[in-house]
Amino acid sequence: MDSSGVKNIDEDLLVSRLTSHLTEGTRKVSFVTGSGISFGAIPNVDGIVEKMLAVLRRQEDQLLLKQAIRRQAGGEKYQSAAAALLKIRGQDALNKAIQLAVLEACTGLGNQQRATLAERGDSKALKKVEYDTGLWKLTSAVEHLGLLLRAVPAERRGPVITTNFDPLLEIAVRKAGAVANMQYLDFDGRIRHGEDENAVNIVHVHGYWREGDTLNTVGQLTTDRPELSDSLRSALRDHVVVVVGYSGWNDAFSRSLLERVRAKDHNGIDLIWCSFTDLAAAIRDAPLLSELQKTPRWTFFEEIDANRLFPRIHANYTEAVECPPGWTRVDQAMLDDTAAKEHSTADVELFFDGREPGWQEALDPRVPRLSVVTKLTGELHRCLNGDVRKRIVAAVGPMGEGKSIALLQTAVDLVRGREDVTVFWRERRSPIDVEAVLSVPERPGHRIVLVTDQGARFIEELRQLMLACESRGRDDILVLLAGQERDWRSRRGYQRLADHVRVVGNFGLQDADGELLVAAWEQLGVLGELAGTPRDRRASKLVSLSRALYGRQDSSLVGTMLQLRYGPLLRDHVCKLLDRMEEHPAVEGTSLAQCFLMIALLHVAYDRKRENSYPLTLRVLGRVVGLDEDYLVQDAVTDPLGIEAAVTQPDYGLWIRHQTIAEAALSISRERDPDELVGLSRRLVTAAIDLSRESDAFADDLHAAAYLARGLFRRDNKHLGLGTEAVAAARTAVEAAPRRLSFRTALMSTLRVTGNRDEALSVAEGTCGELESMSDPDSVITFVQEWGTSAGQTGKYGMNVLLDGVALHISRSMRAVVSGLLNMGVALTELHRGSHEPVFLDALCGVVGLVADKATPNIFSNQYDANTFLENHRDYIAGEGRQALTGSAAWEAVQASVNRLLPEAPGCLAPLLTKGSLSVLPPSEFR
Repeated sequence: MDSSGVKNIDEDLLVSRLTSHLTEGTRKVSFVTGSGISFGAIPNVDGIVEKMLAVLRRQEDQLLLKQAIRRQAGGEKYQSAAAALLKIRGQDALNKAIQLAVLEACTGLGNQQRATLAERGDSKALKKVEYDTGLWKLTSAVEHLGLLLRAVPAERRGPVITTNFDPLLEIAVRKAGAVANMQYLDFDGRIRHGEDENAVNIVHVHGYWREGDTLNTVGQLTTDRPELSDSLRSALRDHVVVVVGYSGWNDAFSRSLLERVRAKDHNGIDLIWCSFTDLAAAIRDAPLLSELQKTPRWTFFEEIDANRLFPRIHANYTEAVECPPGWTRVDQAMLDDTAAKEHSTADVELFFDGREPGWQEALDPRVPRLSVVTKLTGELHRCLNGDVRKRIVAAVGPMGEGKSIALLQTAVDLVRGREDVTVFWRERRSPIDVEAVLSVPERPGHRIVLVTDQGARFIEELRQLMLACESRGRDDILVLLAGQERDWRSRRGYQRLADHVRVVGNFGLQDADGELLVAAWEQLGVLGELAGTPRDRRASKLVSLSRALYGRQDSSLVGTMLQLRYGPLLRDHVCKLLDRMEEHPAVEGTSLAQCFLMIALLHVAYDRKRENSYPLTLRVLGRVVGLDEDYLVQDAVTDPLGIEAAVTQPDYGLWIRHQTIAEAALSISRERDPDELVGLSRRLVTAAIDLSRESDAFADDLHAAAYLARGLFRRDNKHLGLGTEAVAAARTAVEAAPRRLSFRTALMSTLRVTGNRDEALSVAEGTCGELESMSDPDSVITFVQEWGTSAGQTGKYGMNVLLDGVALHISRSMRAVVSGLLNMGVALTELHRGSHEPVFLDALCGVVGLVADKATPNIFSNQYDANTFLENHRDYIAGEGRQALTGSAAWEAVQASVNRLLPEAPGCLAPLLTKGSLSVLPPSEFR
């Protein structure tokens, strides 16, 4: 209905046609928009002219501009005002006026805040405001166009071409939960598409409000732009092009279109022109329309209000596809379209090299279906057939063991095998909205299967979904997912979903899987080093190696494939990989290869046995390279690395596809440029500490990067020779946060394990006098223990015992007490061995008795080391014909050894001693 209450037949016809194009058509639909869709949020001509006057502070200048637009209206008034302002103050003033006008839609800010932003003209500040979508007022047209663009799959969606300067379309797309790939052309240029195939491409052909210059005058807008014209022709070829809110006057788009008309070169475009006025008035305002009337495949719809049109189309489209936001419907047509696309042998080989799989891999017969697909399919059909009450089937296992490809292949088989099931695939970066899922109408005799990778992220949402389904009587919704075992356990997936989930685990290769993989490699000619193995032994060799590697820190499947296919040539493979990365565009001055190396540093530093150990995350990497949004890091870094089969992003963090690749890359970097990894380590540490200050907390990913030194030179990594990098990382942490004691301790530890023990002692002695000024006093015990260990390893055993005595007295856990006693026992042994004084042997007997009494299974992450220390101490006292002391006698013996050493205590220990005395007794609950 229009405003007068009279039904607009043209609008009904248009809604029907566009809904049909979007839901049933095979051609992409592209929108061309102008100021008509943003009017009501962005000022009209008179409002923008007022902004132009506002940037002219002198009355004489304002009078000059008013004289230039005297007796003019509409577009002519706007262009004349822009031309006058350009002459009076130049392009910067014109850009400022546009920013003032655009900021009118930013209703979440006050007038003064908007004026200040425009006055400064700081692109980063304007971008930050733009990305806060809650600040902006959107017209109904823009808001629902954003929702529509979010809902329409990428394969049916062409670029949006707009003559507007404002960011409202981008804001609407982000608000709808999608990614907007913005491009602006403030002179000539070609339309490009972002690397993210799912992003909504929006092209501002007259410039953008916070970047470059905006085109406003007749001269600017009518200048020939041959590159833009050619790329428009290419970008819109064979599209359905819908023009809404655009007057069609003589600018870049209309001139390009007119050229095609006059040349009778229609480029396969179906043109749908929507006018707010009737046809006669539209032709009067835009002579182009009279030319278009003579062409085929052109349809004119009159008196179309965009604020009514887009809400109706969005509603019709949503109803037609029954697909909740954030999900893609996987049907036979979609699979057929995907299967028809070229998928080369090189693409399949990259999958076997470790690239994350997609639908093309799942559909390619050259990629075998391993036994886990059969397991998942069987469990899923049991749930669908009602054989079991549970309605979630979860593939849970270690990273890189084939869960993702199995999930995709199972979904393909489900679509092809059952007509009573609708499959929805969760799109990347999309949350699971319980209400949105439940809004999909129930159909008798029909089931919905939601399929999601990285499912461990959504345990709570899935629990809520299952509970809501039970309370509302919805038994038609099932879930198929894959999740990382580490995250699944840490988020208590087994417990929280116990009533709803059937878990398919144990992803080790079966004998039949080995035969399938070897056959696939033989067909592709990518056996590599495995070709040297007799044919009848290849599969068994593959399976045996995979089983030997299964359950270790990295993927057994990827590791086995790399080892057998490349063998000693893996290093050459990684060299070529790094060289290809250098060919990619730099990310804010950081090469893609350097981003890869930073991910590799955190990968090799990761220790699954240690708390706070974590891989590199998007936010830390983003801070290093200067990108403040996760999706920007994904677009610029992780997506290109994923294409190169270099990096994966499972339920948590960023990982190199395998440890062997990470190690080879780091080794190659050190050979090519010995300083590169040092610089990257410093940048990672600095970024993590900066982020921790902003959040006032050390989350696991920040902790892992800030304490990078601990992981780089841990015992398992000493063969990598990253001591220089570890020391640099530790020094950087101290420089960035000099009052944090734990960073001093980490530096001491790193210096000690890298052979710089005297320097470690020097750091300790210098720190001791500053303890009262440290920001983390709870870290004193680990500082003292590390100092004691460093002293002992430099032969200062008496100092070692005294420092362990201090640590015992301030211990706050049984683990700390046992650790302190064991460390003290090492120094006591050396003291007795060198002096034969009974007091030290007595104390060691006390240590053995106390540790044996207090140490419980699993008190240490490395129980083997603790047991080894204890056995060494027992063997020593037994060799001296002694037995362990227990109870108070044991503590008295330990205290006696400390008292013996106190007169010899060096002056640097004075801040830790009370008037020259020291009690070793810990709090009573730990004695």
